Amino acid sequence: MINKNIKKAFANDKTIATYVDASYRIGLWKSEKKILQKYFAKKSKILDLGCGTGRTTFSLRKLKYNNIIAADVSPKMIQAAENIMKKTNIKQIFKIEDASKLSFDNESFDNVFFSFNGWPGIVNSLNRIKALNEIYRILKPNGIFIFSAHNRDEEKYNLFRNLNLDKCPELKMKEYGDFIYKNKENVCDFMHLYTINELANLILKKTKFKILEIIDRDLNFKENNYVKEFSENTIFWILQK
Repeated sequence: MINKNIKKAFANDKTIATYVDASYRIGLWKSEKKILQKYFAKKSKILDLGCGTGRTTFSLRKLKYNNIIAADVSPKMIQAAENIMKKTNIKQIFKIEDASKLSFDNESFDNVFFSFNGWPGIVNSLNRIKALNEIYRILKPNGIFIFSAHNRDEEKYNLFRNLNLDKCPELKMKEYGDFIYKNKENVCDFMHLYTINELANLILKKTKFKILEIIDRDLNFKENNYVKEFSENTIFWILQK
């Protein structure tokens, strides 16, 4: 199960408002658009996992990716996405899903996208590994999984990792790399931070995925200020079944 406090963080009205604004104002980042267009065929069946209020979903639909199921663990995020949909001419399926226990059949998607560092936000390493293997299960042979994760800077991590423990007593640090923080809406949230080597080893040892590419966003793409304000630099991981 996903930690209830994380669901709480993404049920906050201010957080949802930020995501709704991003759905309208930001859409796909330049990096996301280029990478997805490289790996996802237009007619492929796509799971947009951790879709939030539909920032990525609606942008992909505008690019003529029409076979998408969008899913998120937060009922309030899904509700907000459906409200946005009602204001468009787009008919889109949105579902509430736990990434560590997906409801979909084996080999039911050509591609999966888990945006905005959603996968590292899953509490507990076992649940993150379960999510990777669930995504592997629902992908068709040779299917592509793309996700993003911040790269851990050891100096910064050791400087700031204990900063919010007293302010967020409902969240616990259980593993090195766990990071508890106050988000932009001043709500306690969680993310696990990996180094590139740590995450590569985890993928290769705990899953059957092949790693095709590891892409540093800011080294390879020039994002606009809205995107940089919305998200610090991140690393894209492109995996194949």
